[in-house]
Amino acid sequence: MLDNSGIALGVGDDAALFGTTLIAKDIMAEGVHFTHDAPFSHIMQKLLTANVSDIAAMGGVAKYALLGIAIPEGMEISAEDIAKPFESYGVKLIGGDTTSSASGLFVSLTIVGERNEYVLTRSGAKAGDLLFLSRPAGRVRQLLDREISGSKDNYNHYLVRAETALGDFLGRTGIANSCIDVSDGIGRDASHMADKSGVKIIVEHSKVPCDGYTVEYALGSGEEFSLLFTVPSEKADELKAACPSVVCIGRVESGSGVWLEKDRQLTDISNVGYEHNF
Repeated sequence: MLDNSGIALGVGDDAALFGTTLIAKDIMAEGVHFTHDAPFSHIMQKLLTANVSDIAAMGGVAKYALLGIAIPEGMEISAEDIAKPFESYGVKLIGGDTTSSASGLFVSLTIVGERNEYVLTRSGAKAGDLLFLSRPAGRVRQLLDREISGSKDNYNHYLVRAETALGDFLGRTGIANSCIDVSDGIGRDASHMADKSGVKIIVEHSKVPCDGYTVEYALGSGEEFSLLFTVPSEKADELKAACPSVVCIGRVESGSGVWLEKDRQLTDISNVGYEHNF
């Protein structure tokens, strides 16, 4: 059984909180989170981004990391491939462990961060809030589809960046009252906020930024590592003035579930998202 005693926040958010420390962990396995042919440097970038994104979704700043790697026989890994992603995020790698693997590559990372004045959770959304997305969705899914189809030069979806600056801003200002990073898809991740907050979330079809993809396709794109967050309507202008690239894609109402509104019709998208497998 998981024990949340003695900590401020535990299971149910993107990171645990105790004192001023945020801590999160992600594991990635070959055949589930990356293909056999994916470059190790790209895998490391994705692993670190996933963890840094969890800290950003809590409104914090990532500081330190512990890395574990299980390496299959015959695979060579350079120190540069390990170190470069940490340098790019300004995160210090302070320890970890390596071992051999009998079947495929396995990587695990524990990230340690610091909270800002405001800690973002999944449980603060209220009826009347507006729903914002930090950037367009869909491109990650398209690039992943290309890789799965056999293209050997389409690994760019591993290189998407976490929204560190935005997460830090939201944590310093308190403009947002709930937040999550998009790892499982907009519908499925929004459902975590709706469930924890006890509200109904409406995604407006006409407002979803998807860079030429259909909205339905974009909603199923996971591992985007964008931020999905709610803001009281009276603070929306302040947010847009400070962060003009974020997009309002919906609203929060009384009720439950996540719904896509199109032509005045509502479709349940609570379970629309991305399955982690190849």
